[in-house]
Amino acid sequence: MFMSVVDQTFQQDVATVAAAYWRRDTDTGADAPTGTGHMNGGGDIGFLVTKTALTGQGVLDCAPLILPAPDWALRLDEVAFPVGAIAHRHTHAGAGWRHLVSGELRIEADHHTTVMTTGISWFEPADTPVRAVASQTTGITRFVRCMAIPAAFMDRSTFQLASPDDGNLPRLQVTHRHFDHVVQVDAL
Repeated sequence: MFMSVVDQTFQQDVATVAAAYWRRDTDTGADAPTGTGHMNGGGDIGFLVTKTALTGQGVLDCAPLILPAPDWALRLDEVAFPVGAIAHRHTHAGAGWRHLVSGELRIEADHHTTVMTTGISWFEPADTPVRAVASQTTGITRFVRCMAIPAAFMDRSTFQLASPDDGNLPRLQVTHRHFDHVVQVDAL
């Protein structure tokens, strides 16, 4: 399987296993989502799970996807960081794409550090530790995230701190879940 992140110029006729779309609305601050998510149609950003890799116009990137077994769900959410907020070193139980829709975010992984700017997408494998630090000087940093999660995580967080000691540190980022949608394995 593969998961691709696409923009509004994507118009290929492809067979998808699952798809999630996000459309920008009005930004009313970190305490509310700045967009809406849905399973069908189009949007400013789309996340497509397919049996083959996608390329071409409108495909921002594509990565191999190892699906959680035996059952999985597609989760679409937004994460908003006020100025200077930090997501301390953590993992998620699902793999997927993130697309930065505003601000700047420094991602610190085991073997690299990358500064993401608005419009950049990046893929995070499941159970891979990262630390994310929002801009120290400008507005809200926000990304849209789509993950293939184990169905056991429906309606609950996949976020797991790497060190229990970090549980006492401030957690200023706010997650807005658009939906969790179970994907029927027998339909594949």
